[in-house]
Amino acid sequence: MTRSELTTAIKKRKVGKKPPAAWIFLQRWAANPVTMGSVCPSGPGLQKLVRENLICGADEVVVEFGGGTGALTKAILDGGIPDERVYTVEIDSKLAGYLRGIYPRVNVLHGDCRHIDRMLPTNLIGKVGTLLVGLPMVILPKRMQAEIVDAIFRVIPEGRRFLLFTYSFTSPLDMKALGLKGTRLGWTPVNFPPAYLWGYSRA
Repeated sequence: MTRSELTTAIKKRKVGKKPPAAWIFLQRWAANPVTMGSVCPSGPGLQKLVRENLICGADEVVVEFGGGTGALTKAILDGGIPDERVYTVEIDSKLAGYLRGIYPRVNVLHGDCRHIDRMLPTNLIGKVGTLLVGLPMVILPKRMQAEIVDAIFRVIPEGRRFLLFTYSFTSPLDMKALGLKGTRLGWTPVNFPPAYLWGYSRA
């Protein structure tokens, strides 16, 4: 199916009040494939990897960049993090609205993650136990990558790493250029496409 055929099918389909997450994801991918990065939402294998690598102290929160349809938001919640201590940033207004509908107690922030220090309550700056990046970083311009990384380090505790999932076997970030050190924390071959989880901290 070509992209034009897919777009036509989406326009013709009658969607109920609560369309499936996969259908919402496909709609938004057809509208803007660059920002979505993949034609499929994240699967159970990647969700498990995320849960295993969550860190959240008693006075900390978890922040997610790129909430999408909430697959990794669910993984965070299933990892035992209370709804009210989860902040997910989504730049697509339709996806942000969808997330608010299925996770009404999660803090859904509609906006650009590069401004996360202005979007979070001031008392949470430096109190982000885990920051998970679910953006297609590998295809973003180097300047934008640097801006996102700088934004991350403005809100996480000093010395803490952030998590990033990618469909690239190698690091999607130029660690030398960005002043990072990174470790591939795991991968899930059963995800479609296969996904990798990386952890990055300042070099």
